[in-house]
Amino acid sequence: MKLEINFAELFSSVRRMGITELVPFRVDFNSKPPEIKVDGLSTTGGIEVPIDDVDITNGVFTYLGQHVVLFIPDHSFKYDKVILDPKNEGNKYHLTDCKTLEDMRKKGRFARYHATNNREGIFHIVGSEGQETDVELSVCKNCLTQLNYQNYSQNRSSVFNRFTLDEFFKYYETYFRKMPDRNGQDKAGYSADWQSISSNYRESVNFKCEECGVNLNNHRSLLDVHHKDGVKQHNNRNNLKAVCKLCHRNEPHHEHMRVSLEDTNLLNRLRYEQGVRFY
Repeated sequence: MKLEINFAELFSSVRRMGITELVPFRVDFNSKPPEIKVDGLSTTGGIEVPIDDVDITNGVFTYLGQHVVLFIPDHSFKYDKVILDPKNEGNKYHLTDCKTLEDMRKKGRFARYHATNNREGIFHIVGSEGQETDVELSVCKNCLTQLNYQNYSQNRSSVFNRFTLDEFFKYYETYFRKMPDRNGQDKAGYSADWQSISSNYRESVNFKCEECGVNLNNHRSLLDVHHKDGVKQHNNRNNLKAVCKLCHRNEPHHEHMRVSLEDTNLLNRLRYEQGVRFY
């Protein structure tokens, strides 16, 4: 059906705005929406997301069309206890907008959550003094109740004890257009040969920070190798970036990194001596 619409009034308004040239365009209703890649979403650390951007689809959390779970990386002063007994002492991760999250929202603490679709059940946590590690956390029982996942209401202990995120994502994956690519994101920590990869990469860039440009050939311990997409197992060269410790701390989701005063002063002195201007 052809629509006859008079745009004279619209074009008159456009001319009053000072626009003299119009570019022809057309709308293709058969085009497919572009794939959206979210760096870091498939890592153990996930990404911090605005809660208004997290949706509920088929009862579970989604972010930009991808199935995710939510968790709190910050374990503050109970960090040491969590290391000893992470499944019992650690913050629980969430599958849906359950009673616990509603309580957190009322307390104004909801923004502390990160989203991830890593399937291993391993989460990156931080302490109040900058400590960080990957641990295995437990699923929220209130979420299992709300979803009644695998008939949880009738088999609470059994369903909870055998719950895995891999099985959970597989159960719901038919509802989503695209699951994340697998490039090592289902494994926690660095690869076994990471030390060699890191050393070879830093040598290949002559021990120079690829962000600020400071040369650290004589202070090699101050140069790190950063994974651009946040996946520590994804060691393709185009995913690596050599950065000094100060630049590394400025990378997205690395605010928890701590650089000693001694190293900070040394890096700033080297930048000054080498004429590196960095803001």
